[in-house]
Amino acid sequence: MARWACLLFFVLNAHGAEAPLRILFLGNSYTYFNHLAGLVEGMARRPVETQFVAVGGATLEALYTGSNALEVLRGSQWDLVVLQEQSTLGLSTFNGDFVINVPSGFHTWARIWDREIRAAGAHTVFLNTWARKGRAEQQPHLDWAYAAIARELRAGLIPAGAAFQEVNGIDLYQPDGHHPSAAGSYLAACAAVEILTGDGCAGASAEIRGLPMDNASGTLGKGEWIVQLEPPVAAQLRRAAMAAVSRLRAEGGYWKLTRPAYGGEESIYRGRSGVSWNGRWEGTTWVYGKKADITLELSESGGRCTGTWRVSATEPPTQTNIPVDNCVVKGAELRFTVRPLFMVAEVHEAAMDGTLLTGHVRLISSSAYHRNNGTWTLRRVTP
Repeated sequence: MARWACLLFFVLNAHGAEAPLRILFLGNSYTYFNHLAGLVEGMARRPVETQFVAVGGATLEALYTGSNALEVLRGSQWDLVVLQEQSTLGLSTFNGDFVINVPSGFHTWARIWDREIRAAGAHTVFLNTWARKGRAEQQPHLDWAYAAIARELRAGLIPAGAAFQEVNGIDLYQPDGHHPSAAGSYLAACAAVEILTGDGCAGASAEIRGLPMDNASGTLGKGEWIVQLEPPVAAQLRRAAMAAVSRLRAEGGYWKLTRPAYGGEESIYRGRSGVSWNGRWEGTTWVYGKKADITLELSESGGRCTGTWRVSATEPPTQTNIPVDNCVVKGAELRFTVRPLFMVAEVHEAAMDGTLLTGHVRLISSSAYHRNNGTWTLRRVTP
């Protein structure tokens, strides 16, 4: 935090007390819901001018390649640019469950955006977002991903996700369980004000004047209030935001976390011993989004194998037979690839223990923002 505090001190003093601090927000619906940029502008004690470019569901890559965000950045003079990545860092599943994606795609495009922001004479800040409702176990994955790239780029970090974890008894979410309620956006804005201006939001009103957001369309509506909260609720949110900022400062401005294992990175256990690989193995998996029956028929000789991977689903009723490629056996461990029409490839690794075969599958995608993984368990039914 000392590094960012020094940089912020330089930026603010270069303006003087009266010149507005110009902040550009780039993100998706987490940014435009309840007009986060307007809340920051309304809460700040010093003059602040904000603008946002936010596209529902967008990744940093999509903002760069498919929106006018780059044009807006280059078309005006900004002091700070706040980057917000897609809420799960891309589309990632593990056994059909949505999980936080491996942050490689996020980090790649964060570096690209940081170069553009520096070239425009501004400084990068990251909005460290929150886990979905009831999924607090995912917050460390988001925190590590944001802190790692912010530390690398010497950027600012807004601990919005940590602030969400500080709150009890107030619903911070929309009914969908991930977009912020008015209270959630107020909380995130309060943390942002402290990081972006250094002034804190202790004296902010419970009612913030400005243009409200039509959350359904992502466009500004008509009216004079962005949010109107009960004063005790707003006070609790301000305390929670400052508690999160204080925790971040105590760790030096970037979370000190060990990199967690992202969904699908866990390796399977080592095979110990077993029967012959040859024959038919049957079991189930959730890797394709719904429960499916699977059958693996193998014929192995000299460490090489051939066979068929069969997937049978009931909703809708389907059955797919796919030849296995690159099939290799080493001791009690197996590796093979299948190539269904809807994916580039599936890479399977498995370990045998007696008549049980435990496997892990990674569905390869052409984009780092798309990652699907899962497990399966098969039992040998015929020799």
